[in-house]
Amino acid sequence: MKNIKIIVIIMFVMGLVGTIASLRASRVPAMTAVEAAGGGASDPEKYIGSESCAECHAAESSFYQLTAHNRLDEKLPKERQRCEACHGGAGDHVGYYKEVDRLFKEGKDADATALVNDEKKAAAAKMASIDKMGAIESSNVCLKCHEGTQGRSDERFNYRRSEHFRQGVSCADCHSSHAPKRLEFLLREKEPESCYRCHAEQKASFAKPFHHKVPEGGMKCSDCHNHHGGFMPRNMRTSVTGDMACVKCHADKQGPFVYEHAPIKVEGCQVCHTPHGSTNPKLLTRNVVRMLCLECHSNTPGAEVEGAGLGPTTPSFHDINSPRIANCTTCHFEIHGSNKDRFFR
Repeated sequence: MKNIKIIVIIMFVMGLVGTIASLRASRVPAMTAVEAAGGGASDPEKYIGSESCAECHAAESSFYQLTAHNRLDEKLPKERQRCEACHGGAGDHVGYYKEVDRLFKEGKDADATALVNDEKKAAAAKMASIDKMGAIESSNVCLKCHEGTQGRSDERFNYRRSEHFRQGVSCADCHSSHAPKRLEFLLREKEPESCYRCHAEQKASFAKPFHHKVPEGGMKCSDCHNHHGGFMPRNMRTSVTGDMACVKCHADKQGPFVYEHAPIKVEGCQVCHTPHGSTNPKLLTRNVVRMLCLECHSNTPGAEVEGAGLGPTTPSFHDINSPRIANCTTCHFEIHGSNKDRFFR
């Protein structure tokens, strides 16, 4: 038995060390990809400025002038400025193509063609391409700046632990530095269309009769979810007080109340409501209110036993088949919490 415990402990420690090593390794490839393609931060002389990029990449440069990236502080190090911040130092790249151009102008077509066909030299002159990187590599390039102290960086502090990152979704899947459809946040598509590309089930929910006004433009997915990662399930945002995102709009349901409705504090709003859309009024999970209440307040004998996780049973004088009291909230109308009555009347 003692030997089994020792083996289990050793296996656990080895697994923990492997996990830490893999997390550290996930931060490396993007930087090495830029260094290999453009010289990297270790060779500052290869960072020559991005002015010459427009000579060949006119379309990308023209649109770039309109984006927030173009307004970066010129006091930043060269490796953090403009094109070279993402694609690496352009020294070798520009030098290679200038040499090809010089040879053609001097009539040395054979030498120029040989230089173009030299795979080793052509590969050494390539700039890092975000589109050709893997999800981890390309995201790490973005996080060099956006995980630091610039702008809304607190939005992205947890991106590496987010569901998007774990599922292989990169920054470039939602954002475009050169050709965004929405200049704000450089989005490839505006919300919610951008989210719908993957979240088809939620798109269908918003088509139901009762839904939050996302399709109408009254709110956005990112109002409730931090798509860059968070500590709450489903990357949910929280209010200033730490409560669920729902109370940012439904402030009257927040409390604190003298008499709290336990399920709201323990399980949250989703215990009774479906957040994206429902066929029931008020986004309820059941079409008949009393059936929703009876999921906890059952008439099953003994259900109110302490520790069972259910509320007290309905009293004997409640005839739930009677239309007069069929709708529980007719009497218990402060169902989210009350300061007056423990039965929310």
